[in-house]
Amino acid sequence: MTTEGVRQLLHAAPFVPFTIFLPANKSYRIEHPDFATISKGGGVMAVSLEGDAFALIDLMLATHIETHPPASNAIQN
Repeated sequence: MTTEGVRQLLHAAPFVPFTIFLPANKSYRIEHPDFATISKGGGVMAVSLEGDAFALIDLMLATHIETHPPASNAIQN
């Protein structure tokens, strides 16, 4: 996925949580758009972790992204 694709996921309305996967079995789940941001140049993404910690991700290393749409509880007729 391109940097622009990740940016679109972060700014989607309504927001859909997603997980970004990296090599070496690393992954980061983004539960809310306030918990991640992309650098002005678009190559680096900062992801908020527990407490005041954060991770910097080189988006060129991302292997894939999975979205996590909310489960629909509506019964369709």
